[in-house]
Amino acid sequence: TSAAATRFLDYIYEPLVTYDFETWNYDRPVLAERYEISDDLKTYTFHLHKNITWQDGKPLTSRDVLFSLKAIMNPYVDDAPQRTYYKNVEDAWASDAYTFAIRTSDTYFLNLQFMGGFAVMPRHQWDPKGMMDRFSISDLQNPQIFANDSDIKEWADSFNTNPLNRPVGDNPPKLIGSGPYEFGRWVTGEYMMLLRNKNYWNADNTYIPGFTEKAGYLDTIIVKSITDPTAMLTALKAGEVDFLPRMRAIQYFEQTNTPDFLERFQKVTFVVPAYSYLGWNNDRPYFNDKRVRRAMTMLIDRDGYNQYIGYDLGIPTIGPFYPYSPQYNQNIERWPYDPDEAVRLLEEAGWIDHDGDGIRDKDGVPFKFIFSVSSGSRNSKLLALMMKEDLKKIGIVVNIRQLEWSVYVENLRDRQFDCVMLLWIGGLQSDPYQIWHSDNIGNRGSNYIGFRNAEADSLIIAARFEMDAEKRDAMYWRFQEILHDEQPYTFMYYQRDPGAFDRQFKDVKWIPIRPGYHNTSWWRSPNVSRPGMAP
Repeated sequence: TSAAATRFLDYIYEPLVTYDFETWNYDRPVLAERYEISDDLKTYTFHLHKNITWQDGKPLTSRDVLFSLKAIMNPYVDDAPQRTYYKNVEDAWASDAYTFAIRTSDTYFLNLQFMGGFAVMPRHQWDPKGMMDRFSISDLQNPQIFANDSDIKEWADSFNTNPLNRPVGDNPPKLIGSGPYEFGRWVTGEYMMLLRNKNYWNADNTYIPGFTEKAGYLDTIIVKSITDPTAMLTALKAGEVDFLPRMRAIQYFEQTNTPDFLERFQKVTFVVPAYSYLGWNNDRPYFNDKRVRRAMTMLIDRDGYNQYIGYDLGIPTIGPFYPYSPQYNQNIERWPYDPDEAVRLLEEAGWIDHDGDGIRDKDGVPFKFIFSVSSGSRNSKLLALMMKEDLKKIGIVVNIRQLEWSVYVENLRDRQFDCVMLLWIGGLQSDPYQIWHSDNIGNRGSNYIGFRNAEADSLIIAARFEMDAEKRDAMYWRFQEILHDEQPYTFMYYQRDPGAFDRQFKDVKWIPIRPGYHNTSWWRSPNVSRPGMAP
């Protein structure tokens, strides 16, 4: 999946700064030795370590940082969701080989996270001809320039289709990064391999608090692609894999409690800021009324679903913010499971069986919708089947459409769906602009469901530029009240993921951002092995 590929790249590429997991602030230097913020909070100056080399031995300089920012801001690069966070960049420059600065137009509260948190890529690999050198940041934001200069689009097209984006095959191009691991091999549908970077510039330190070991103990990290949960658990027991980050709840609670399993493996659960939801396309005739969307929420037995499928591992949520964050509105109570009230709301909204065929209708449109599910998601399929049976009883027809993941994503981006079940992965502090502001409807933006609310838009923008955390959180609490009333999503649960790892591994640590772990601290003795397990 795209999430697995992102985790893979996190070991290869590095940012200027990253999370400090002790403070929840995004301000811990990585490639930057130090940084400064101007008094008006709009200019960010980063001073790079001078000993950093790319994995091919070439030095990493501020030109690489500037190029990486330009790649994000190129309007033709297929990265619209990330680009929304850089609309406020006025200028950026490399004043010398190891000094990089960004000037923003405002005091956005997550400026440091985004101005210093993007992955730095090698300019000499991704732009060997230096095509982006001739364009300034302001050029990339000027429609007259980028619409009339073919070089900007030509470079973006080459970037979007570059084999480095998916280096597969027998002799693939090799991604070059600065991180603790190098690209090894990627076999589609089988595995991705990382190799320890023996010349890692930061080998004696690490930017993850509490990780005092040298970065990157494991010689090889192989991420296997096993889609069947039963096969995953079988592979773990056979020693074909050492760590299963996610297993089915029934496996965790009922199939892994034998003395032999518990002797060999440590079972764990960990939470990351990721929530599941049902998204209703607000532009469909069935879901363009908030009363109907609220009715749909009240027709879904979320607690029963959590117990039946998730063994109560889910953490209930009323909105998109991390429940352990001060951004989360603790005063809102979830809409209950209440089919009778749901039917009343449907009838109030005009959805009644006018023609006696057993199906509710309005203005001649029968209440029949398609629930699109990813073919690889068992939980989505189970919920869809439960909904199909429950909604049939009150005169709503649910047709289930299973789609291969790549097709599913394209339909999302093009807004070709009625209802979907998905997962959003966020941060410890979140900005709802990308997903919830009406600016991001269409053009393959992330407001897939078409949520529009003038007050919500106003709050989202005001909160972005409010530097007082208490005032900002008050705005987000009001924003959540609007979401609760409008119900553009049926918010399900934040994930508590069950997993297991081989007890041979030491210094196994968990982190509160996706994916919940970072294997660079893990190690095991090369002389220890057990029958039926990988050496």
